[in-house]
Amino acid sequence: MHRDDISFVAGNAFEPQSPQWRETIVDCLERQEFLKLVGAQVTSIEPGYIEAVLSLEEHHKQHDGIAHGGVIATLADIVTGFAAYTLVAEGQFTVTIDMTVSYLEAAHHGMLRAVGRVLRHGKSVSFARGEIFSSNGSPANERLIAIAQATFAIRQRA
Repeated sequence: MHRDDISFVAGNAFEPQSPQWRETIVDCLERQEFLKLVGAQVTSIEPGYIEAVLSLEEHHKQHDGIAHGGVIATLADIVTGFAAYTLVAEGQFTVTIDMTVSYLEAAHHGMLRAVGRVLRHGKSVSFARGEIFSSNGSPANERLIAIAQATFAIRQRA
């Protein structure tokens, strides 16, 4: 992932608490080794919103040839967690305290797109929703395959 590959889109109801929120998120994404290991790439960032994509490869699949639930849950955690992270104050961070994933349909191949949106952001807790889509190369063929709801604690850095 390179800084130039991420789009920053304006026009959201949430206001970041840190003037350096973009730099903080990009710096954290660059240090997010598990994101790199999985092969996901964040493509869009705005306050309270993150989007990522992953090209579904054989190593992302379980024994029956469909996307592993852990990969889908990981994508959901990444996009919802970073969506919440865009809204925290300087010196704060988010950590997942609860996440529920509902798997709606199997994904066999193609591209996965994950969208995370903050629903409610408070002083100590943030709530977000994630949606994971699968497509076979064309956005017109995109199908919703999973939804997630996640809760994040907002913590102070030591």
